[in-house]
Amino acid sequence: MRIQLLSLLGLLLIGCSSAAPRPVFSDFLEVRELQEDDPLAIRFSSRSGEEYRLGDPILSGKSISRLQLKPGADEMYDLYITLTGAMDSRWRRFARSRGRQAAVVVDGKVCCTFNVQDPGPAKENEVLIITIAGVAESAEEAEEMDAFFESSKKPKKNREDTEE
Repeated sequence: MRIQLLSLLGLLLIGCSSAAPRPVFSDFLEVRELQEDDPLAIRFSSRSGEEYRLGDPILSGKSISRLQLKPGADEMYDLYITLTGAMDSRWRRFARSRGRQAAVVVDGKVCCTFNVQDPGPAKENEVLIITIAGVAESAEEAEEMDAFFESSKKPKKNREDTEE
């Protein structure tokens, strides 16, 4: 019995290790609050090497239904995040406090920091879209980030596959 259990465990480990590493949609993008005065906050670095202290994730990929990068002001690119219904109220509670700053963390690196804007009260039959300005500085950087977002999403199931 012991040998069968060990061989089954070994087979499971071999099967799982052969899959190519791929970021999980819930982990590749996060929005975290800046907490520079908290010595116990988690340290993250930016692409340029600057270090930030950030709190727990306020938003992560699993609470986001859509991500879009669009040209914004000053030849920068803005990130538009559409939230799922459950996260709408959580984000509104977080954003209600004035003077908060947050950081966008993409693939473990701080992409940019921003001042959190209060979206106001919820409106019936409207989704909350958060706009974060200045996420990418060039078209190439925006395309690279967009390609990363697309490759990180879980593949959608086809209806034909589920009906059979």
